[in-house]
Amino acid sequence: MFKNYFTIALRAIRQQPLYAFINIFSLSVGLAACLIIYLFVQDEKSFDALHTRSSSIYRLDEVQNFPGTNEQKVALSMPGMAPALGREFPEIKTYTRLFINGKQLFVKGETRMLVSHVATADSTFLDIFDFQLVSGDRATALDAPNTMAITEDLALKFFKNKEEALHNTITYRDQEYTITAILQNIPENSHLQFDALTSMTTITSADKEYDNRWGGNSLNTYLVLNPGTDIPAMEAKFPAFMSRHMDDPKINEYYKLYLQPLAQIHLGSTDIEHDYNNYRKFNGEYLDVFYIIGAFILLIAGVNFMNLTTARASHRWKEIGVRQSVGARKLQLFGQFIFESIMLAMLALVLSCVLALLSIPLLNDVIGRQLDFISFLQQGKHVVAVIIATTILGILTGIYPAFYMTAFNVAKAIKSKGKTEGRSVFRSGLVVIQFGLALAMIVSTLIVLQQLSFMTNADIGFSKDQILLVDMNQEANKQFETMKQELLQQSAIKGVTASGQRLGNNLHQWGFKVKADTAIREITPSNINVDYDFLKVYGIELKAGRSFSKDFATDNGKAFIINETFEKELALKETVGTPAGHGWYDKDSLGTIIGVVKDFNFNSLHYKVNTLSMVVHPDWGYDELTVKIEAGRTEEGIAQVKQLWEKHVPGYPFDYSFLDEHFEVLYRSDKQMATVVSIMAGLAIIIACVGLFGLTAITTEKKTKEIGIRKSLGASEMQILVLLSRNFTMLLILSFILVSPVTYYLLHSWLNNFAYRVPINPLLFIGGGVIAFIIALGTISYHTIRSARANPVKALRYE
Repeated sequence: MFKNYFTIALRAIRQQPLYAFINIFSLSVGLAACLIIYLFVQDEKSFDALHTRSSSIYRLDEVQNFPGTNEQKVALSMPGMAPALGREFPEIKTYTRLFINGKQLFVKGETRMLVSHVATADSTFLDIFDFQLVSGDRATALDAPNTMAITEDLALKFFKNKEEALHNTITYRDQEYTITAILQNIPENSHLQFDALTSMTTITSADKEYDNRWGGNSLNTYLVLNPGTDIPAMEAKFPAFMSRHMDDPKINEYYKLYLQPLAQIHLGSTDIEHDYNNYRKFNGEYLDVFYIIGAFILLIAGVNFMNLTTARASHRWKEIGVRQSVGARKLQLFGQFIFESIMLAMLALVLSCVLALLSIPLLNDVIGRQLDFISFLQQGKHVVAVIIATTILGILTGIYPAFYMTAFNVAKAIKSKGKTEGRSVFRSGLVVIQFGLALAMIVSTLIVLQQLSFMTNADIGFSKDQILLVDMNQEANKQFETMKQELLQQSAIKGVTASGQRLGNNLHQWGFKVKADTAIREITPSNINVDYDFLKVYGIELKAGRSFSKDFATDNGKAFIINETFEKELALKETVGTPAGHGWYDKDSLGTIIGVVKDFNFNSLHYKVNTLSMVVHPDWGYDELTVKIEAGRTEEGIAQVKQLWEKHVPGYPFDYSFLDEHFEVLYRSDKQMATVVSIMAGLAIIIACVGLFGLTAITTEKKTKEIGIRKSLGASEMQILVLLSRNFTMLLILSFILVSPVTYYLLHSWLNNFAYRVPINPLLFIGGGVIAFIIALGTISYHTIRSARANPVKALRYE
């Protein structure tokens, strides 16, 4: 029986190759898109799944609500929290803390190298997290002071081989550290990324009070909870815990502790600020968008199949009638058409795998991923799942055409009359759904790209172009003024300054006090330590007062410039000239607010501008040198900076980056979504148009004799074009009317994720509708124009 089904199916394909190709091609594109989306989603969901305790690991986070600043979630905690929690909460099995040191200088003999990701961790870190060891004992690797674990790649940069590296030493922060473990390179799907781990006991042995230190959030805390722990009940005890350890009656107004499951850190942290150790952080809500897009594309492809199959039913009426007359039952005919549907779906699956293999390397380059389709195919469970899903798809898309074609009257079928061929409401409905989905994706793409363009090109209140950033250490800070003067004499250099933190990040927050009338007001804005020329180099506009100047001795540590948001928060009669100071520094003395700058987005546009204070404090030290290079002279400017750096700071490697590259990283997740949505929207419209192409061919073929009669009676080509296009045009207009409100609602919800966003312009919907309309008319024009220009004599002889 199946052999017979197969033979008939092949015959149908040979007799109607164009429509078989359209069906197979559209399904294959839809399946390929779904396979790629699945790989992308699984790659994102695989983060941190390598740890056997992943379901029991939680990160301790905070919601901070300080006076004078926006409420914010942060991934940081205080050094004393974990030890105290471990003692007082029986729900906690163990804990570890991780302190991010950032880029640090490592020295071994003549080799001096900046290591990008250096962290400090408790001895329990390698027991909690299952990062693979090449050599060493994970149970004791971080027990002793001045010990460290390093990755394979880092070991080979300092030593001939990994064996030589183990138990050898590296100098870090002027101390020798013994290498007690070699780790495999940290996998890409880990939110924790590091090249070296130093032992927390190095800090605690030197500072006996470190484990009891409260008040400053400086590290990440991870807790391993006992199975079955009631998380809400545990979190409900945190306010009392904070009250026991911090002598402030308002402490629970300022801090709210909560637990974040390890599995949610990568995908569920876009609303968390000060999240410094979350590699490739991604907005998990985008995954739902990708699921919907995949479903849309598959639905459009399925609609193609059903429409084309039912539209071509009249060409098989005689076959059906003859087979019924010789004893074939409807169930057997039904099985035949379902078999053909499944067979086409399987052919589409094979082609989709070829398309995926060809396109994934290109997509990886575009979105910065390492999706591997070969590895996916090598896992039997995935292959079985895909085959089963494709079989179900074949059945679902074939059910309606099978019912449609087996419900014919035998006698009428043999006489080629079949069912009355009027307008098919169901088929028209499918076209509306198909183009409605395509239209929704076109409009969504336009909005997503507009929002991304806005974030990339918006006036953020300072210049980020041609800004070279160089890491500084103590030696560089001592030579800063000398280097600054010499750099300003170079032809390609337009400005030089320095800062304690980089713009485009969450800036540190600490206490600030203002003398308002007779009372001193305590608030907690964001703060940044800057050089005198910071405003000038970054082009930050002064609204009132003056900038920092060496002409005023008090500008060194006793002068403050705040932003407009801070000024509004203070609501002073005269902001400039008001006594002010740091709440934790110079408690008995105040400086002065000397200026107010216009608000600028020192963080990404995902977050509202926070209150900000800037101060010049060279003795605190700067973390980064900023050099503004003249446009068109980038390479020359880099060379000039490098030459002077190596002259004045020979002990610290010259390592630079550009500020605009940093902002690219800030919006990486959004750009990746925009790229995927754009590609998938293109595929959706292609699939829809391929189906419309086939449907138009069938429609015009059925109207061949009608067209000949109309032309012989004097109808013009334009009248024939209108006749053939009218029905499809009305369906497109209906799809536009139905889909626009739903699309508007979904896009409005998505835009609410951004603190700064573009308005939804109704013209974009009209533009998207026009694009879809033009593409659709262009698709059907081939058949309609050919039919309109055909010789009416041939048309009258048709059939």
